[in-house]
Amino acid sequence: MPIQNAVSSSDSAPLCPPGRTPRGAWQRCLRRAEALIEEQEYGKAIASLNRAMAAGADDYDCTLRIAGIYRETQQWARAFATVDQAIHLDPARLPAYELWMEIAIEVGDPERALAASQAILKIAPRHIPAHDTLSSAYIQLGDVDAAMRVLNRLVRLDPRNAAHRFKKGLLCQHKGQVGLAAAEFMQAVRLDPDGPDSEAAQEALDTLDAYQLSQIFILALDDTIFRAKLARNAVKAINERGFLLTDLGNLILAEFGDQTLPELPPPCRPIRYN
Repeated sequence: MPIQNAVSSSDSAPLCPPGRTPRGAWQRCLRRAEALIEEQEYGKAIASLNRAMAAGADDYDCTLRIAGIYRETQQWARAFATVDQAIHLDPARLPAYELWMEIAIEVGDPERALAASQAILKIAPRHIPAHDTLSSAYIQLGDVDAAMRVLNRLVRLDPRNAAHRFKKGLLCQHKGQVGLAAAEFMQAVRLDPDGPDSEAAQEALDTLDAYQLSQIFILALDDTIFRAKLARNAVKAINERGFLLTDLGNLILAEFGDQTLPELPPPCRPIRYN
């Protein structure tokens, strides 16, 4: 079925032979459409794609290309509607759901992103970008526990991805799980020391070290048993209480001993999402 051309075109001349066309005509229409897209002649490209479908080209592929044009021209409602047409043409194929998810991310629509990623995971349960998008959608919608469940699956599926570790660390930090947050930030730095999140992860570790050291000192003042354990084996003692310091943090703890630790730093950075 031809898709409405909502992009203006100043050229009404046929771009591909109309009506019944000879064999191979739809390939020529597709090549013409690709060239027109490169030239940003989007209205003509849609017309050419419709002619390609009429000549026998794959409706699903052409419909997705038209949805891509609407995305490029920021006609979001038409883009979503055209993707929906492609989904109805073949509900078992992934590309339409993936485009739906990408557009939802682009326009900042977490509800659509959630629906698209869930649809993808029904077809491809190990789809990494869908898990990543699903976790972000849950975070934006305020369901932190659901986001953590998805991130736990994501880390199991892709354990050597530093970005997933960093994201999980931020969520643990947001939930007040400082030891778990520190562990994830350490993994992020270890897995990709020069990666885009490494500097932020190291900054988060420095902040968590200062916060945990202050809390450890306060706890030691109030709890004589903890203080005795701290004197015998500091690392074991703090780990039993859910703390996890970096090597530098452990050195600072050993250096200070019973001395006054620095004051609590400003609150941790707000949680960041992609």
